[in-house]
Amino acid sequence: MPQLSGKDIISQTTEKVIRRTMIVAAAAILIKLYEVPLNQLKVLGMDLPTALADTVLLILVVFAAYSLVTNWIGDLLAFRLWFRENAIWSQFDTNMKLDGKFISGGVPLLLRLHQLEKDGKWPVVYSELDETTKSEYQSFKVNVELWCVRLDYAGKRFGVLTFYGRYYVWVHSFAIPFGLSLVAVYVLVKYGTFMLPPKY
Repeated sequence: MPQLSGKDIISQTTEKVIRRTMIVAAAAILIKLYEVPLNQLKVLGMDLPTALADTVLLILVVFAAYSLVTNWIGDLLAFRLWFRENAIWSQFDTNMKLDGKFISGGVPLLLRLHQLEKDGKWPVVYSELDETTKSEYQSFKVNVELWCVRLDYAGKRFGVLTFYGRYYVWVHSFAIPFGLSLVAVYVLVKYGTFMLPPKY
């Protein structure tokens, strides 16, 4: 099953429900469209009335669709939370959190440079800076370049994953099986028999 950064897009439980929904819905559609004679089937040595078979098929399809919706909503919420996670995964599978430490990396340097400007010592020649400011400046410059590369890479990768993830979550995992369930319900209601069998 597809994963994004090591996390399942759709849970195994929902994958099983999707398969079950597709099988039950497809079976119900084929049985009704090809007019399979269910009244000739025997269950535990007894005849299976068509009305009973249609009712059971309808219940199975509706229950499968209900299970699909409930499981899928849980996965959808998890999927959306994944895309709101405040971290960037690099191409080497290292994780960089976008927390306060990330954001405040250059704040002391910027405050020092701002103070130089306020004191009228700006623009300043790099060679005239004290060693601490030079060191922080070099470190900050390298980090900014690294962050820009990572953010650019993450943005491109994120765009591709977002499209694929949305397709997989909305179309493959919900629209197709749920649509097939609706078709099955329609076919069963239109061509099915739901009369109670006669009592002997």
